[in-house]
Amino acid sequence: MANLGDKQPILPVPGKRNVLITSALPYVNNVPHLGNIIGCVLSADVFARYCRLRGYNTLYVCGTDEYGTATETKAMEENCTPKEICDKYHAIHKQVYEWFNISFDEFGRTSSPEQTEVCQAIFKKVLENNWLTENTMQQLYCDTCERFLADRLVEGVCPTPGCNYDSARGDQCENCGKLLNPTELKEPKCKVSAFTLPSSSFLICKMYYVQHLNCVRLEFIQNVELV
Repeated sequence: MANLGDKQPILPVPGKRNVLITSALPYVNNVPHLGNIIGCVLSADVFARYCRLRGYNTLYVCGTDEYGTATETKAMEENCTPKEICDKYHAIHKQVYEWFNISFDEFGRTSSPEQTEVCQAIFKKVLENNWLTENTMQQLYCDTCERFLADRLVEGVCPTPGCNYDSARGDQCENCGKLLNPTELKEPKCKVSAFTLPSSSFLICKMYYVQHLNCVRLEFIQNVELV
């Protein structure tokens, strides 16, 4: 597996067929298994190799998704910080993909300074154009933890008729497969303690404005096929 830090960056070449290939970013809270390889990166790797054999100017990128509740939950399970979880499992993911000889040109991290700069630039552009709206929704709050609870930090009884699985998560029931909201659960409980149900305000992105957004100029995006 190559790394862009070890060689010259791959940039668009005028007059050539430039192809940018990405795989879905794997969550950083687990050890990848064969199903992850097949379902996430293998097909893109095959296509990247094909493009290189055809002489196309090809860039194949991926990386670990290090933000979100999944990381926080895993850190709680292993009694460490989210950063320690990210550092540990990013190294494991990288080693596994290297063992399978997946031909990434770059395997990065969503927590990297470069990714942070891009995300902040997009958010600032959205904010400047007034493409955010404030909305109010109900979210579960743990009095003991003194925090609002993300969906995966909530468990309860599945509300689906005929299911009644008593360990359904706040985002999905693993028994019947139904997608859920935490407030739909019967007898909801924090993984640590109890909670109340106050309302909270959130910023909601107006996606119909943002879908044509071109606020961050990435060098490889010019004259490139996106795959």
